[in-house]
Amino acid sequence: MTGSAATVAAVTELAAGSDVLHIAAHGRHAVDNPLFSGFELADGILFGYDVDLIPRVPDTVILSACELGRSSVRWGEEALGMTQVWLHAGSSCVIAAPVAVPDDVAGELLSAVHTGLSEGVAPAVALARATIDTGLSAPFQCHGDGF
Repeated sequence: MTGSAATVAAVTELAAGSDVLHIAAHGRHAVDNPLFSGFELADGILFGYDVDLIPRVPDTVILSACELGRSSVRWGEEALGMTQVWLHAGSSCVIAAPVAVPDDVAGELLSAVHTGLSEGVAPAVALARATIDTGLSAPFQCHGDGF
């Protein structure tokens, strides 16, 4: 989905029917309240708390958005951020970066990850192989059961 078709409702509907979801959008991690972290879509923001409203989440989620691989920890609490939100909702694996990654690097590297996933390779292996195959180094991390 691109442009005006990439609405919060359309993306959450797509997520409910997908095994692999890749969101490439502007994103922001909210340090003070991680559940207000989110993606900027055509009609607003898909917040972390919106993910729990998706009846069935994809097994693998790829977040290609600045900072959405980050998490915040408050004293005495668990780490929270978009990766943890998707995992808590039922995704097995989330691939995300905690810092900004140039669009051209993310595009090429994550395209190679999709090639590995389409071949049935585990997400962490697909990410490692994509790094080797493309020669690109980016701080994408595999969270959850991606092995």
